[in-house]
Amino acid sequence: VIAENYRRDSKFRASGFDGFMQDVVDIRRDRLVRLPKNLNPLVAAFTEIVSVSVHALSRFDKIAHKRRECVGIWGDGNLGYITAVFFKAMFPDTKLCIFGVNRDKLSDFTFADETYVVSRIPEELQIDHAIECVGGEGSPKAINQIIDYIRPEGTIAILGVSENPVSINTRMILEKGLRMFGSSRSGREDFIKTIELYQTNPEIPEYLQNIVGGVFKIRSIDDMRKAFEADIHKEFGKTIMIWS
Repeated sequence: VIAENYRRDSKFRASGFDGFMQDVVDIRRDRLVRLPKNLNPLVAAFTEIVSVSVHALSRFDKIAHKRRECVGIWGDGNLGYITAVFFKAMFPDTKLCIFGVNRDKLSDFTFADETYVVSRIPEELQIDHAIECVGGEGSPKAINQIIDYIRPEGTIAILGVSENPVSINTRMILEKGLRMFGSSRSGREDFIKTIELYQTNPEIPEYLQNIVGGVFKIRSIDDMRKAFEADIHKEFGKTIMIWS
């Protein structure tokens, strides 16, 4: 009944459990998924976070009602971009609107039907469902803005991570009869589905190449430090480390 990524006895590498910077990584065969030979390795490197979006969208498909004329994604960062790319592939007939704070970042969402700066959303706009990919200090504002613009009985998927408790308008959640669900991490089946989507939608890896940020060749521990330091200070994109 409970997916493997929500079980309390599951372990996740590099998150409370030893990751992939060990000299030797011992992993069971059933934890491996074969990648297509023609997949850009720079894109393949961040397939894990991609599978998190695919997992969330698969849950969205099961939970949200079937009126999906217009869906909004809040967040113009990496998670919002990845989720939007896969949403458009999985729900091609739905109008997709992106809501963010940075006009330059929003211009990268060329596949979306509409993009809006959150301070300039038309008052008459309504969406059927929404996906929150903001997290952090911006999370409460994003969630409450979603509550304002979503139609009654819509579904809100929460993907953004916030370190502090978030204050939201529960009165309007009740009044509109909204559903909210959280989504975190992914399991083997989500990786398999991600690879299938890579293969059936060749435009997906091409879009994902747009968020490849710094690429670092790693030959020493000092090279690793430089890569992590650069990653901390970048605003957008995924930092890739090539082990040589």
